[in-house]
Amino acid sequence: MKIILVCLTNFQEYIIDNIKNLIAHNNTDIVVITEPQFFQYFKEFNIQLINKNDLNDHGFNKKSQLDRHFRNGFWHLCSLRFFYLYSYIEKNNINKCLHIENDVMIYKDLTNYEFQTDKIACTFDCYKRVIPSIIYIPTPNHFNLIISNYDNKLDDMYNLAKFDENIIERLPIYSDCSINNEFLMITKNYSKYNMIFDAAAIGQYLGGVDPRNKQGDTTGFINETTIIKYNTNKFYWIKENELYYPHIDINGQLIPIFNLHIHSKNLKNFLSIEPNENKYITIK
Repeated sequence: MKIILVCLTNFQEYIIDNIKNLIAHNNTDIVVITEPQFFQYFKEFNIQLINKNDLNDHGFNKKSQLDRHFRNGFWHLCSLRFFYLYSYIEKNNINKCLHIENDVMIYKDLTNYEFQTDKIACTFDCYKRVIPSIIYIPTPNHFNLIISNYDNKLDDMYNLAKFDENIIERLPIYSDCSINNEFLMITKNYSKYNMIFDAAAIGQYLGGVDPRNKQGDTTGFINETTIIKYNTNKFYWIKENELYYPHIDINGQLIPIFNLHIHSKNLKNFLSIEPNENKYITIK
């Protein structure tokens, strides 16, 4: 499976650790859509670099009404990436690909992996918000529905959340939500994957939040918006074939975690080769 990252305007150094971790898990079909001046930072990797200037932003740069000042364009860029992403997959007829954010660590070999859906798949963390830390895209036509109906006044999280389950399927962020049926509005399909996906709250709990948001030790942070909290669960690193994999204990069952959204940007502490984060996640 092709894994696509996007790095626009501001070079994010932690993307290097992201790629290192992907390669450690035997993921080699990696694409980075980025600025030509950033190509030099990826010299150590055998990956495909795409010049964003060769792609079409479909007029979003002009039409966007999102904030372009906060953190040198953060909110605008979060949405702009979707248009370059769509341009790339449409131009090259890319099917069954995964887009991940630059601070998201994947703990699985996706070479021959199949998502169990013919729809776009994302993680919801509440009723009206998608955290697009990972987006599975079955075909360019599927993603065109997002692009062609994009609201230039809404950020990426709320734009995606507009679509019902006929367009975007919920990825499981917990194993069994039967204790509260309302949770089924945001998390489904655990039986398809037998693992859970992290929208943001697990990575924030284990590794803390972006230090630009809050300084000091923020590990143990409980996301105030997400419906499902994780502070009552225990987390473990489990070693297999020289790599460490994160797991969550839910009712005594150790369940693999597909990805961690490292909001703190300290991805080095969560590398599978030698994870250094152990305050709220311990080696078992």
